[in-house]
Formats: sequence, structure tokens, C-alpha cells
Amino acid sequence: MAGNQSYTLVTQSFGREYEYRRVTLAILSFYSFADKDVPTILFTDNPGWFAPYLKDFPVQYVLLTPEKIKTMRGKIDFLHRMKIALIEEAFQISGTHLLYSDSDTFFQGNPVAYFAGMDESKSYMHLHEYEFEYLRNMALPAGKTFRDFLDIIEHRKLLLADGSELPLSAKNSSWNAGVMLLHASHSRWIPDVYTLTDQFYPDSKNHASEQYAFSVLLQTRTHLQACEELVYHYWYNVKKKIIDIFLEQRLSGLQAMSVDEKLATVKKWTQELPALFDSHVLALKDNAVQTFNNKEFGAGLKWAFRAFAKGAWRDTTFIKDVLYHTKNKLLNK
Repeated sequence: MAGNQSYTLVTQSFGREYEYRRVTLAILSFYSFADKDVPTILFTDNPGWFAPYLKDFPVQYVLLTPEKIKTMRGKIDFLHRMKIALIEEAFQISGTHLLYSDSDTFFQGNPVAYFAGMDESKSYMHLHEYEFEYLRNMALPAGKTFRDFLDIIEHRKLLLADGSELPLSAKNSSWNAGVMLLHASHSRWIPDVYTLTDQFYPDSKNHASEQYAFSVLLQTRTHLQACEELVYHYWYNVKKKIIDIFLEQRLSGLQAMSVDEKLATVKKWTQELPALFDSHVLALKDNAVQTFNNKEFGAGLKWAFRAFAKGAWRDTTFIKDVLYHTKNKLLNK
């Protein structure tokens, strides 16, 4: 490893073209801020798709075949278990610290300062979400998997890879795992992440099981901190739809640009996108619907009028939704 600042970006993208576009934005936004010689490891089922965009950058591709994906999902057949497996493999390939980032992200700064002071006592995840106590009264039926997870950590003996016990409680916390900065020495904890995930998921079916495993290990073994200022994580479904429309219209235009033009353009996008997430007609419609559902008719109507001004009058489903809530308001329902 070449010094304390040596690190590798790790990410993944497979299955659909919109996923390829998203991760291309993530990687190019990274290089628009970071040194261009920092290596990237991209786990994907279609390396050739990325050549027009990433050929000038030190990207190493790891092919995800159906057989490899099945192995990474493990005996519990859990999609997000793949994140553990690819981080494990990236540690083995790189021998450096890792900056893991989901495909639904883009960078807003240079990670170098984080790694300059990195040691094995420190780690970063995107942001703190909640103490597990928050899960206790989550509304059913959607909250069942979260309640089941809480029951597991409160009433079962949870074992680590060496057979020792890891005491957990509702006071422990979930941190968002869309972004993680890990010291090279943390690779020795990967077996424990597997072991906890394999205990959390089968009886809870909670999609955040691997995130919970990373969260509890890093918060009990390191000084875990947030890095949300470094990366924008657009995990919310409406934001993903907005980014997909944006990239489908604009990404291909990067192919004819020089490296400097490409990175300058992408850096500009990273400054524009947060405002677009707030002003796009899809966001305005979603705000209207969510506000109506919260019985805030006046506020919902304001969002609806803003959406209509952006063209939502073409959406008959949205119009029917607004009329439905208006009718209920008039009838005092």
C-alpha cells in the first residue's frame, strides 16, 4: 500500500441500462473531484458498455456472471449480501483502504481529506439514520420486517464468525450503507459481517440486514462518522426516476468530449441535480400526494398547482388523485 492516503473506489452495476448510467455518473463525478490516478473497481455484468465513458480512467472491471451472483447472494439468497462479497473481493484485489459507493450516488467533494487521517480506529458511513428503538412501533404490515429484526437483536444470542457473542440492543443504531469508507485493516471483519447478516435476514427478510451488520460492527469497533457531505445518495424512488430521465437525455453527449470537458460537465451536473430533485414535476407531484395523504389539504393543493404549472395536467392519474382529495375535503371526510 502506497502510504496512508492510498485508497480504491469500489462500486457495482448490473442488470439494466439505467443502472449502468447511474454508476457512470457516480464514477465520473468521483473523478471530477478526486485525483485521476485513484483506481476504481467496478463489479458489473457488462464491462463493454462503459468503454465510451470510462476508457480514460483507471477502472478495473470484475465480471458478474449469473453463477458469481448466485454465490455472492449465499445460501440465504439475499441480494444485498453481494455488497459484502464485493467489498471482500475488492480488499483482496486492491490491498488498500476502500471507498465503497452504491450506484445511486454522485460525489460532491474530494475524499482525500477523509483518507489522509484514516486509521483502523475510524470508519465512515453515509449518515446516521436511527436507533433501532425506532423500529418497535413501525406501522404494519410494512413494518413487520423491521419489528422482526428488532426482536432478533433483543431476544437471540448473536454470534460472530469465531463463535463469540455480540451483545446488541435497541440502543444500537442503523447507519446508511450507500457509502462506506473502510480502513484496509477492517477487511478482517468481513467474516463477521457475513455471519451477522446470515443471522439477521432469514427470519426477518429485512432488506437492510447487511446494512445493519456493517452498522453494528463499525459502531462497536470504531469511531463511526458520517460522510454525507462527500456523496449525495439519491435512494428515494422518485429521485431515481428523475436521475434516470436526466441521464437518458444527457449522458450519451459525454462520449464526444475530451476528458477535461467531460469532468467539467459532470461536476456542473453535481451542482445542479440537488435543486432539480426539488423542482422536477415528479417531485412536485410526489410532494402533493404525500401531503394529501397526511391530511394537509391546503399544502397539498399548493404542491399540486406547482406540479400543474410544470405540466402535470397531462397526467390523468394525478388529476384524479387531486380531485379525489378535493372531494373528500368538501365532504369533510
